[in-house]
Amino acid sequence: MISVSGLTAPTKRLSLRTLILTSTFALGANIVWLSYNIFILPVQVQAVTTEATKGIVLGALVGVAVGFAAIVNIVAAIISDHTNGRFGRRRPLLIWGTLLTLPFVLLPVLFPLTLPLVAMQYLGMQLFTNVAAGAWQPTLADFVPEQQRGISAGIKGVFTLVGAAIGVGLITELFALNLQTFAYILIVVLFALMTLVNVVGMWRYDRPLPDAQPIKLWRAISETFRVEKRAGMSGFWWFVLGSFLIYMGVSGFQFFGVYYLEGILHITNANALDHAVQITGLITLAVSVIFALVAGILSDKIGRRNIIIISVLAASVVGLFFPFARTFAIFLVFSAFYGASNGVILSVDTALSSDLVPLEEAGKYMAYANLAVGVANAVAPPIFGLILNFQGAPTLTSFIVFFAVSAILFFASSGVMAFKVPNR
Repeated sequence: MISVSGLTAPTKRLSLRTLILTSTFALGANIVWLSYNIFILPVQVQAVTTEATKGIVLGALVGVAVGFAAIVNIVAAIISDHTNGRFGRRRPLLIWGTLLTLPFVLLPVLFPLTLPLVAMQYLGMQLFTNVAAGAWQPTLADFVPEQQRGISAGIKGVFTLVGAAIGVGLITELFALNLQTFAYILIVVLFALMTLVNVVGMWRYDRPLPDAQPIKLWRAISETFRVEKRAGMSGFWWFVLGSFLIYMGVSGFQFFGVYYLEGILHITNANALDHAVQITGLITLAVSVIFALVAGILSDKIGRRNIIIISVLAASVVGLFFPFARTFAIFLVFSAFYGASNGVILSVDTALSSDLVPLEEAGKYMAYANLAVGVANAVAPPIFGLILNFQGAPTLTSFIVFFAVSAILFFASSGVMAFKVPNR
């Protein structure tokens, strides 16, 4: 790709070691995000609300926090685009965002659990992890050559899922053993360590642009809402819409799976529920890891868009049958199929977005692509929370409607991708 400023895409192939080291932030960040989204946050909300309101409260909290954090992600990305200091283009905000996240993770260790505390913790974590993520996301376009972006995105997808596995497996097990304090401290240590490894790994490659000019915060905020017309960018914006529809369907069940196990499969014992979440998460994530890496490598050879479409259609079909999982074994099978599609989307979607962004503003436009995910994660939980609780506590009928809406979103996204997005 040649951008409007004359910059050319990187062509020097990177070693596998470098691709791995510059992806470790995904592992640390997703230990934070996935452990909270899948288990900790739903359990915290349930502890400070009632059965009839937990879905609405959870959806509203996630919606506000993720929506606000999505804007922070773009602002941080724009600031990093313009950074020209001796410590690199992306590394300063990557480090600061991580450091400022850590005290929020530790809030429940220091204070009693209340609804305001839960809200403050989740909002702070979302804001500052997105400062770090806004600086880290464009590194795929900054120094990874196009012919390696699929495998690089696949590695990032694997680390994302491994982080989720640690969150779902180890963190939930620590909660089951009543070792919550140790769990929070472990999250902090792993997030900080993985960020440090990533910073060291990108040291040789993270360089400011030759003509980069620092930008003030107020200017970066104004730039967030100003998009210049660029030739050949229409496919990118259709891709953003398609990604938004995909993640609207994906993000719903991520937050409410615990309630399905409780309300439909009647797994209500605390220890049994913890282990059910653990088993489901580990099986689903193992399948997702394999498909994320294989699909990423394959997309470097045959193109990315069509792989995404096939995965989305598969998720649509699985989602339509999901409400009929009336035993835990069938639930695991459907979850594994769902996880395979999710793994493919996670890696290939990222690689395709890096192919479509202008190089001199890679941070800003990768953040716009991430905004599709952020807005979906903000909008979907309130909507799906209302769907689940429209009859009071979640019922089988409400879950049937839940998955039908997801399938509609998946079908719509596949149409957008097929007709409007180039097969890069």
